[in-house]
Amino acid sequence: MATETEVAELLHQRGWLTAFTVADRVDAWAALVRDIERGYDEDIDEYVNDLYCRSWLHEAWLLLDDYIVQIWTPQIKALDDRYKAATVDDDGQALHQFLHQFHRLPGPDL
Repeated sequence: MATETEVAELLHQRGWLTAFTVADRVDAWAALVRDIERGYDEDIDEYVNDLYCRSWLHEAWLLLDDYIVQIWTPQIKALDDRYKAATVDDDGQALHQFLHQFHRLPGPDL
């Protein structure tokens, strides 16, 4: 397993915009969840872009050392639960066509 700095650099090398920190991506995920709970008013392009903060966390979790994962998992799980409560699960149908045409499709666990 790797340190946060190593993972940030690795993901940046794999194409992420910058070498994000876990705190930065958790903050972005929290902000998106708050926006959704209040009534998200951006278009689909912005929504998909905003969701990438959670995708980064998913990718990082597969690489990070257990200590960092243990520290941040409760907060991320709580945000995930709030996101699920504020959205409607449609098995990805609403975004499928858009994602299929313009974005890398996330795995079934996202």
